[in-house]
Amino acid sequence: MTRVILLLVIGLAGCASLPKPQELVALEQLRQGDRFDQARKQQLTLMAESEAAYKQALTAWEDKELEQAKHWAHIGTIKQRTAMAIISQAETREKVAQLQKQLKQVQAERAGIEMKLAETNEKIKLMEQLSAARKAASDKDAQLSAAQQLAAAEQKVSKAQLAMKMADTVEASRYAPETYSLAQAMLDKANIALKAKNASDASVSADIAAAKAEAAAQTARPLYLAAKQTASRQAQNQALQTDAGAISGVTVKLQTLGQTQHLILPVYSLFKRNSSTPLPAKTSILSAIGELLKKHPSYPVIINGYTSHGVRPSQRYAISLARAQQVANHFVTMGLPLKRFAISGLGGENLFARRNSPVNDRVEVVLLFQ
Repeated sequence: MTRVILLLVIGLAGCASLPKPQELVALEQLRQGDRFDQARKQQLTLMAESEAAYKQALTAWEDKELEQAKHWAHIGTIKQRTAMAIISQAETREKVAQLQKQLKQVQAERAGIEMKLAETNEKIKLMEQLSAARKAASDKDAQLSAAQQLAAAEQKVSKAQLAMKMADTVEASRYAPETYSLAQAMLDKANIALKAKNASDASVSADIAAAKAEAAAQTARPLYLAAKQTASRQAQNQALQTDAGAISGVTVKLQTLGQTQHLILPVYSLFKRNSSTPLPAKTSILSAIGELLKKHPSYPVIINGYTSHGVRPSQRYAISLARAQQVANHFVTMGLPLKRFAISGLGGENLFARRNSPVNDRVEVVLLFQ
């Protein structure tokens, strides 16, 4: 009886679970940490490998293979710590980038402050120079005769008149009317004072007139140049439309899409059904369009190919694209650069005539402008 009890105790002892190895315990504690969920989301591969190693460690421990359990727990720990280290490095890099950005902002603010300080110092210096110049002028005027003062005033009025003429060259009366009007009023005042032989008033008014005329010219110049450019561009656009309308066999269409104008030159019945080779009778029209593109090289060009519904639906896109490409190739042989063209096939879209009409087997050359 005693022997039976002893054997039973030994059997139960053999079935008891072994304590988890420290390596496995450490891995499980690591899996309970704050960064575990973040690592699973951001480092999928490493965390999947860590998860697999953890399961291997559990299985080995349950099978009482302690060395294998330690081995897999160690691998799982390495994988997870590596994932967490990568996340920490990324966060550190991001913080460094933010600090660098903040540093650049501070440096820019400092540079701005230094610039403003330099401007302020320059203004102070200029005021001091002006004060000194005024005193010197006052002393000089006291020594000048009335005739000399009047001659100096006449020179200033002439300078103001020249400044007004310079303002006229950029149509300042149109593009900077308020400043220009003030300049003209001060010049008129200077002339009145000059006729009255009031040299002091004439000089002061002429100085103001010259300054305002220069300011008006400066304001008007970019507006005047932009208007001239726009007017020149409009003249070019009109010339383009005139030249396009003169091409025989082409009925030009003009469409507005948003702020962009589309000058469309359609060439109808350009291909046989299912063909992408232009008919010989139509190549002269393509050549005429090519000469137009040469004459107006600044305009972007779209070439759209089309088919009639007589072409099988499965072939329409490919054939229409090949047609557009063939027309582009024709222009290239004339010396036009291929990069100027945007080429597209639109299949049986935008039918011009009845569905199966060969008139729809066409290409449209589209020039774009504002």
